[in-house]
Amino acid sequence: MKRCMEKALALLTMLIILGSGTVVFAAADSDSPPENTIVISSESMSVTKNKTVKMTADLVTADGESRTVTWSSSDTGVAKVDSQGLVTGVSIGHATITASVSELNISDSFVIYCVKSRNFLLDLLEKKQRLGYRYSYQNDYYYTDDKDCWQKAFGFYNLYDLISPYILLEYDYIRVYFRYDELDWMIQLWKGQYGLLFYGSEIGIYTKEKSDKKVTAFTHFLCADKENWLDMGMTLHHDKKNDGNFTFELERPYDNYWWCTGFKAGHLKKVEPAKELRMTATITMKDEEMVNLFSQGLIDCGFIRCDTEQELSHDKFYVDGNDFHIIWQDISEAENTMAIKTTFGVLATSGVIGMFLLLLIAIAVLLVGGGFLALLIIII
Repeated sequence: MKRCMEKALALLTMLIILGSGTVVFAAADSDSPPENTIVISSESMSVTKNKTVKMTADLVTADGESRTVTWSSSDTGVAKVDSQGLVTGVSIGHATITASVSELNISDSFVIYCVKSRNFLLDLLEKKQRLGYRYSYQNDYYYTDDKDCWQKAFGFYNLYDLISPYILLEYDYIRVYFRYDELDWMIQLWKGQYGLLFYGSEIGIYTKEKSDKKVTAFTHFLCADKENWLDMGMTLHHDKKNDGNFTFELERPYDNYWWCTGFKAGHLKKVEPAKELRMTATITMKDEEMVNLFSQGLIDCGFIRCDTEQELSHDKFYVDGNDFHIIWQDISEAENTMAIKTTFGVLATSGVIGMFLLLLIAIAVLLVGGGFLALLIIII
């Protein structure tokens, strides 16, 4: 399940390979009657500032007669559109372009993103998942669509989290275990540094056959089946200056998931622990029994339950019916691996220095002979 640096590079390589050809992005069908319809298509999801992108409106009328299509922009300060559907980028942001036929009372809309520079690879990820990853222009982040990703086939072992720091995945995590509906459940939250390129957060839902055996690093959980997906959403904030001011980074919309993820390009100031990241999550349980089990699990992890939403702050949660509202910042079950990594680092550095000194000796032997070699050995 965990992504490593090699997968990120593989993603870029695959996208470069796929980065050719013409892509047409179609907006969703409108709710208009089937006999009169209009659908917008666009050359791209984005338009470069001061550049243009062509949109077209596919109009079908019940009487077969053509009609005048009127184009408009929700924010002409971001993108403007002329009478022919030619969109011009004005400033960074996003705007909704609408094509309508007033006499038929039909319309369709398309969100266009104005960016500093066009990126076909991001357009491709916006339209369709590649190697399990997609991209959102709205908040400029990457994510995995759990409805169609290869990672689901592998399930999850706690071992993944134990070895992750040694492949440059430095993150905090919490795990909530409970038994519900004749299954053992694990709901896990992550946030932190994912390789050298990204930081972000995740929520995952896993199940296995019930067992009284203790969960170990080698206990295998399955990614939740469709009937066990939960409605949830996630927002990530970042204290970039370590001054207590958290700024918005990304938001995954509230939807039905087994794995809710979001990753931003960049690097944290301190990766262990990842306290400069704050996750706000909403997770909806199936019923009161599940609410009680998950609530106790969060308390066991160190969270505090609030009686009112106004009391909600970091490392606390509030329950409204079957909905959990969670703010997570400081709590973590992740082992502090800095001492081990420092030891490896010292050993590796010592090895490099030793190899360098041996190289100096070899050069001395080749160039000036044994007398200088003896002197060099004495100095060392």
